[in-house]
Order: sequence, then C-alpha cells, then structure tokens
Amino acid sequence: MSGAVAAHAAYNGSGTQGLAVTNKIHEDDGDVMSVFWNKNDTTRQLLYGSSIIEIPPSGSGGALGAGGNQIFTVNNDIDAVGDLYLQIESTDASGTVRAFDLLSCIKRIEFMVGTQVWQTLEGADVTALNMTEMSEDAFESFFLAMSGGFTKQGVRNKIATSSQRIANPITSDIAGVIRIPALSRSVGPKFAKFTDISENAYLLAGAPHQSVKIRVYTASSLPLGITNLTLKLFGQCIVMCNEEREQIKAMPAGLPKRLKMTQNVNQTFDCGNLTTGQIVEKNCKLDLDHFSLFASHIIIAIHGEGADVANSSIKHAELKLNSSSFSGVLDGALLTGSAADALGLYSNAIMKGTANYSNNYYIFPLASHAYGGSSVPLNRFDNIRLEITAVIQGDSGDGGARSEFEISATCVGETTALYKGGAASLAMY
Repeated sequence: MSGAVAAHAAYNGSGTQGLAVTNKIHEDDGDVMSVFWNKNDTTRQLLYGSSIIEIPPSGSGGALGAGGNQIFTVNNDIDAVGDLYLQIESTDASGTVRAFDLLSCIKRIEFMVGTQVWQTLEGADVTALNMTEMSEDAFESFFLAMSGGFTKQGVRNKIATSSQRIANPITSDIAGVIRIPALSRSVGPKFAKFTDISENAYLLAGAPHQSVKIRVYTASSLPLGITNLTLKLFGQCIVMCNEEREQIKAMPAGLPKRLKMTQNVNQTFDCGNLTTGQIVEKNCKLDLDHFSLFASHIIIAIHGEGADVANSSIKHAELKLNSSSFSGVLDGALLTGSAADALGLYSNAIMKGTANYSNNYYIFPLASHAYGGSSVPLNRFDNIRLEITAVIQGDSGDGGARSEFEISATCVGETTALYKGGAASLAMY
C-alpha cells in the first residue's frame, strides 16, 4: 500500500481526523474546503497597479550637513503610498566607518498629512523596528549597507572588524538604503497566498485635498569622516481602479482604516565612574504616560555612552498600568528571542566572534501576536511606568570620567485614520 493512501485507509469519521476532514461532499457543508481548488483560485481582487518610484524633494535638494532637514512631497496623482525607502549617500567621506554610522546620520523622520505630523520616527525607532521585523538575511544586508558596505557606485567595500566594532576604512563615498518603518509599511509574510495579500498604504485617494510629506532630519553631529549627505526617497506608489477610487470618495460615513504606529521615550541614566570589569546594577523608571496606541509590544534598546562602558544589558523589566503590574517581573533573557518568536517577530543581532556589533534589544509583549486583537489600548490608562533593572559592565577606561547609558522604548501598535470628505484625520487610538 502506498503511503499516500494510508490516511484514506484509516478514515472512519471519528476522532481528531473525523473532526478535521471528510470524504463526502454535501451542499450544506459550507465549511468544507478543498486544498486543490479554494479561495486562492476563486477570489478576485479589485484591480490596482504599483511601482517603486522616486519621491521628489521640495526645493533644490542637494547636500545636507549636520542638523539639516529635507522635505519630500508625495505626488497627488497617485491613489496610495506604501513602503518608503530612504537612500543615504555620503559626500566628502573619508576615514573609518563604524557599525550603523550611515543610519546614525538620521536623527528623525516625520510623516506629515497636511500641516499635521502623524508619526515621528526617532532614529532608535527605525533601528528597533527593522531589527524586529526584518528577516535575518534582509537585516544582514541592511547592516552592511548602514556600515559603509557599499560605495555610491554599488561596489562592495571590505568590512574589517576589531574586537568591539566594525572598522571599515573608506577612500570613496558610501551609500545605503533603509526601509522607513512608517505607518504605511507592510509587515505581511513575504510569500503570502493571493487571498492573504493586503496593502497597508496611506490612501491619498481618500484625502485628495491634503498633501503628504516626509521630513528627514540629519543628526546634529555626523559620524567621524562624514561631512555631508545626499538623501533620496523612494516609495511604493499605487493606482486604484476608477470604481474603487470613486467608492472610497462616496462613502457618507467615511472610511476608517487602521494604521501601524509608533511612539517613543528616550532617557539617559548615570552609572558613575566605571573600572575594567566592574558590574553595576541600576534601577530605572521610564514614564510612558503619553503612550496611547492600541499596542502589542514595546521594544526596549539599551546601550552605553562613553569608552568606559563595555556592555549594557537588562536584568529584568516590569510594566505597571495604573500601578498594577501587567505581567509581573520578566527576566531580560526571556525578552529577547523567546518573546520575539511568541509575537511572530525577529530577534536580530550582529555577532562576530565574541563581539556584538548592535545594541541590545528586548521586546516586552502586551499581546499574543504583533498587531493582534489582544493588544492593549494604552490610552485607557492614566499612569504607565516601565521599571527596568539595567546591568552595566565597565571597559578598559581609566575610570576617571562618569559614564552614562541610554534606554529607548518604542511602543508599537495601531491607530485608526478616518478618510472622509476629502480629508484624513486620526480618529481614535
């Protein structure tokens, strides 16, 4: 007997197999589905077209120095804008590039609708979201691009490493591209079936009277060896069919659409004078009262400031909502790969030998799955505190200067936009 007929031979309509499958087709069995001919073969989508094109800068564009900013305006002749990609090119670059130096040139990115800023992405948010929502191979490519791995001509630079950091000597300008994890980003599986494909785009068709702009701020101090930057923005630009476009405009009650959103808190703490090998524990409290999203998780990043800090980690963390503990005290080790896997996220890092070339990231879960229905509406709570016990280890400094470490908390979740009367507004959190 071929193994392919074993399931048939064992079928008697009982047990788990009897609940899962049947070998009869009845007209009243509306929930019985074929694996050979199903909704992926019968469902039709409304026609749309998509291409990735450059979004032009306002003004002349050109090179930016430290502390500058550039505005990009999305053309209003498209119906929706999806994933956004920022190309960063250095000019007059020389010297040694370190890990994520290109990314550290970006201070903040704002997604603007009309005159309002809908989302502010700090540099720490960009890194945190890409580290947890990129596959391992995509993240490795992202890391290389942000660490001087490519010239402006696309030639790959050699990446040299020391015991603690990337040390990439460059003699020409470097370039890299990052996906901006804005409210319009797509986080669906790469090889989704036909019926699972959805676009998390911002709908310009629903708000034709408002302009959409993306403003990029450069850091107040650029990394050593980089003096000027040239920025280019690309976007997934989508055109709907006329029928769908007109239906969106004609909805009398408007069209509500959930958007992926982030909010951020960043705080610096003092860890005193450290000596080589010294380990210090610090109790840190972060005030998260302004977090108001329908949130599924909080990404926590910790890193030391100064030559005297060798490593900064989280021993344990606790979230309190209106002074009540959300899930008790959770150990830092649990909040890495295990928490990411439970939420359907990634836990990326760059390890070369014994050196970690990225900051330590932790994921505090608020739901069973990222962006899932078990998320918590944080706007319903008046008092939100994140209590963290940080562990800081001293490096081979002289111990004469006081050292600091920084904790960044990125709240990840959703909010709802309402497209009505030719304009869009953030309707609720």
